[in-house]
Amino acid sequence: MSAVLLADVTRFVIPTDVIDSTDQELRAAGRRRCEMFVLWTGHVSDGVFTAATAYVPEQQAHQLSDGLCVTVSGSALHGLNRWLYEQQQTLAVQVHTHPTDAYHSRTDDSYPIVTQRGGLSLVVPSFATAGVRGPGTALYRLNGRGWQRLRRRPANRLLLLGSGAARGMDQD
Repeated sequence: MSAVLLADVTRFVIPTDVIDSTDQELRAAGRRRCEMFVLWTGHVSDGVFTAATAYVPEQQAHQLSDGLCVTVSGSALHGLNRWLYEQQQTLAVQVHTHPTDAYHSRTDDSYPIVTQRGGLSLVVPSFATAGVRGPGTALYRLNGRGWQRLRRRPANRLLLLGSGAARGMDQD
């Protein structure tokens, strides 16, 4: 299997079933007042990543005095990497929730699961009550300077959610 470079991807296509599964998982965690990670894995061909799976790694939610966070253990990450190899899939997008606004916190910047340059991080506000396509969702892309938030137009060109153009990328 040849190396896949996410930095070369110009479009990320996420099918409706992957979005629906993601929304279901994020909302279930939100009802418990917990943050959660869902990972979009799939295949890259001709500069297009197409998601095949909404992968939920084993994770632990934490309610701390200064906020919420979620951690994924080293053994869970090892299991993810083994699964990716066996399924011949690529990890390209991490999706996670925040209880209020969608933004990349210092923790999000410092401890991502997606670490390959060109990968995406989608942050969903309000424990995903409106879903990943809802208002306030924020999209970030990893480059040589770290995670950079994408404005609405570039986000809509890069990330296609469901059967049509991306919706809910309302950052300006």
